[in-house]
Amino acid sequence: MDKQDKSGHRQRLRDRFLAGEASSRTDEAVLELLLTYAIPQRDVQPLAKQLVQRFGGLAGVLAAPVEELCKVNGIKENATVLIRLVGCAATHGDERQATAGPAVTPTPDTPTLFESPATCATRPSRDTRPTPGKKRVFRPLNRKGTGLFSIPALEEAISLLPRLPDTDDLEAVKEFLRKNLHYSSEHTRQYYAAHIIKRMFPRGIIDPEMRQFAQAFEGQQELRDVCYYRFCTAETLMQDIVLGVAIPAIGVGKFRRERIRNFLEGRFGLANKNIKKCAIAAAQVLEAARLASVNRQAVSMSYRDIKLPSFAFVLHSEYPEPGMYDVGKLETNRAVRAMLWNPSQIVSALYELRNFGIISKVSEIDNIRQFTTKWPLRKVVEHLAAQGVKG
Repeated sequence: MDKQDKSGHRQRLRDRFLAGEASSRTDEAVLELLLTYAIPQRDVQPLAKQLVQRFGGLAGVLAAPVEELCKVNGIKENATVLIRLVGCAATHGDERQATAGPAVTPTPDTPTLFESPATCATRPSRDTRPTPGKKRVFRPLNRKGTGLFSIPALEEAISLLPRLPDTDDLEAVKEFLRKNLHYSSEHTRQYYAAHIIKRMFPRGIIDPEMRQFAQAFEGQQELRDVCYYRFCTAETLMQDIVLGVAIPAIGVGKFRRERIRNFLEGRFGLANKNIKKCAIAAAQVLEAARLASVNRQAVSMSYRDIKLPSFAFVLHSEYPEPGMYDVGKLETNRAVRAMLWNPSQIVSALYELRNFGIISKVSEIDNIRQFTTKWPLRKVVEHLAAQGVKG
């Protein structure tokens, strides 16, 4: 690529990004554009791809330790500083919130950002003070957990989900969890129940797919896989930890537990007092899901054989609409990679799902590899339960 072509390519990258094109928002595209500001005389697209593959995605690159970045051929001081600067800026808000204490919720008499005091005055007032003698109910924020977490509650979820009452009533399920968790403190049971609901039912509804799958695969690794997948859907930081810490060490077979803490410190800052708790919780999640063996010093893991039922559940959760999809995108899907399934088994697992009649077609013609789904998740789970499909 000559100088003029390179300049034109870089300008097109900027133009597509500013125009909001979807193709400009992929991990590789964003990182490629970022690297153009640090590496002026080189085609940085291959380097961006290499970084994304090595660190498990853009988030992993931005949070990677300086010494690890410097090991990548082509990454010099300017690029290292820029990557770490952007990573620091991306987490600055989380760090400030964590060190400044809980956010203040506006009262009905407080103007919002786009509201004048006069408009605020016309809204009906509401007394938000707690009623004396009323029991406090813990309610987690209804959002995806992109920040630190300290309560895994995954082992408890795996144990209790097969026994959930046959209802989609959220409060009834919460009450069941509160009564059956083994903790003596009522507040602790409420706290854990709220976390189980948030992680296992991230859409805020008690979906029958999860209840039926849990009943069909009670006590089996397939259920642990699906519970772990749902956990990572709600707490996306767990995906980042696996992609940024575990997968880069997969060839060695283990890594020191302190690397999880170092990863979190790179993202949230050294001053965050909850980092140690989150690092412990993340290791507990890996152990509860049976993705790794954990001791006081190290986490040992390797790629795992794919279990067809849990693979089918994850596949149809990530691709909920029946249709034709790219195998290559499935292989690089963050949620799928975070499962630590053996990448070489993904295509064969697709063929097995086709043989069981769960997906319609798998085709590999020249460089075009595609698979076609035909059912929504609910029907997939019904088929798995009825046919007794095993991994």
